Amino acid sequence: MTDDGVIDDPEAGVLDVGYRRSGVARVGVLAAILLLGTAYTGFAAFGAASVFAAVGFVGCAAATLLIVPLYLRAVVRVLRGAPLLTLDRDGVTLHSARIHLPWSNVAEIRIGHTAGRGPAGDTLVFVPVDGSRVLGEHHGMRRRFARDGMRRLGGPIFVRVVQLASPIEEVLAAARRWSAAPVRHHHSLGRNPVKISR
Repeated sequence: MTDDGVIDDPEAGVLDVGYRRSGVARVGVLAAILLLGTAYTGFAAFGAASVFAAVGFVGCAAATLLIVPLYLRAVVRVLRGAPLLTLDRDGVTLHSARIHLPWSNVAEIRIGHTAGRGPAGDTLVFVPVDGSRVLGEHHGMRRRFARDGMRRLGGPIFVRVVQLASPIEEVLAAARRWSAAPVRHHHSLGRNPVKISR
């Protein structure tokens, strides 16, 4: 493993990219806010018997159930030195969500840029050729994660560039070893969802 958290084994044809600890810390702040928001709206919903508070509680609870387990899994993986992302001859794997996408089902590799956020807002997305095939290969929380990623960002495998322990250029160079999928940059406004370009 190199100093930046990247495990590169050319003989095995594998590139494992570790977590950048500062990126995981940012997700931790979001997880803490969600936990506090869930507790507060739950107290308001059960204390005041308000419909609006109940709706807020359900929304916060759903987001907490989706994000907090992924964050805790990421923390455990950071402590173990496990990779976040693996690129090899078979495809790309996002270990935190246990989602795998073979190169044969990668239509493009997208770098999403959110206006006004600079490099901190950049997202690496692997866009599938056949989204229904992805959903058919995954079940439960993995299927839900993949479906949400495709709906919001265009792909089941997505990660904030700031979470990667290596430069994005190294990840793209590794992807080009095994895939002819084009790399495209996509710009979006901060308040609007990322538009999927075909």
